[in-house]
Amino acid sequence: MVKIGILGAGFMGGMHAEVYRNLPNAELVGVADRELDKARKLAGRHRATAYSTAEDLFGQEKISVVDICLPTFLHKEYAIKAAREGKHILCEKPIALTTEDADEMIDTAEKAGVKFMIGQVLRFWPEYIKLKEIYDSGQLGKLHSITCIRLSPTPDWAWDNWLTDPERSGGALLDLHIHDTDYLLYLLGKPLSLICSVSSHSLPFGHVFTTFTFADNVIACTEGGWDMPENFPFIMAYTALFEKGVVEFNSRAEKTLAIYIADRKVEYPEVEQELVAAANTEGNIAQLGGYFSEIKYFVDSVENDQEPAQASARAARDSLKVALAEKESAETGKIIKIARAG
Repeated sequence: MVKIGILGAGFMGGMHAEVYRNLPNAELVGVADRELDKARKLAGRHRATAYSTAEDLFGQEKISVVDICLPTFLHKEYAIKAAREGKHILCEKPIALTTEDADEMIDTAEKAGVKFMIGQVLRFWPEYIKLKEIYDSGQLGKLHSITCIRLSPTPDWAWDNWLTDPERSGGALLDLHIHDTDYLLYLLGKPLSLICSVSSHSLPFGHVFTTFTFADNVIACTEGGWDMPENFPFIMAYTALFEKGVVEFNSRAEKTLAIYIADRKVEYPEVEQELVAAANTEGNIAQLGGYFSEIKYFVDSVENDQEPAQASARAARDSLKVALAEKESAETGKIIKIARAG
């Protein structure tokens, strides 16, 4: 049984706590938050102990995993503290706000001999897993292009409105849009180049558009924004154009996944979620499915003493580096070269 302590009793801490409730090989034993009432409320729902400081949580020897659900600007400080206490670390995305901070976090975890994974959840989301299977198998031939969209109402549910402060969150670019950047790297490897533009004036880096060029002239276009009105329903979607057909995903559709091949009926593949359950918490995600698969993978990795390679901290660092290149492109108006062709 893997014993878990959560740092941060906000929206994402609540999501993760619900997952642990449904895992037979994990037990949530502690929740820490500087607002003790919040920690008590979340801990009480899960028969865990509430703490007001991370240090008190770390002091519990029975806890082997620290799950960091804190604002991004706090990731570095507490990941390093957890590693030095010998705790395995699951940390919400993005890994950090700078690659220098990410490198220090990774180096500390490696020296401490602890496992360190970042919650890049699309790598575990059923419809995104299916697309990767189709791409890797070559069953639809060469991929020509892919468009990814992720749009949300303004995240005003966060503590102290930290999400809408780009100095603490990186804006929608690093907190929301990075999901698609990370997935594209997972699917296609590093891009050769990119160009990014920002359209939102009300929220800095609140709505971004990026065009990537990958090897074999694969083009990817992404849109990510959280400056939508409060009654705008969250959406994530992709359209992947292959040589022999199109794969389309839309989170709002009744049948979320479709495959279009000429002269055939439209196919609606079944996508299986390991857990079908409501998130039972505020925010823009209604179901636990992808989060369950992600956290189950990490808990199993710890239990079986295996590295969580599917969403490693180093991969998250690479995604952050590309996202920061998008920021540079938006600020300068220039095309940014990332990797060499061939």
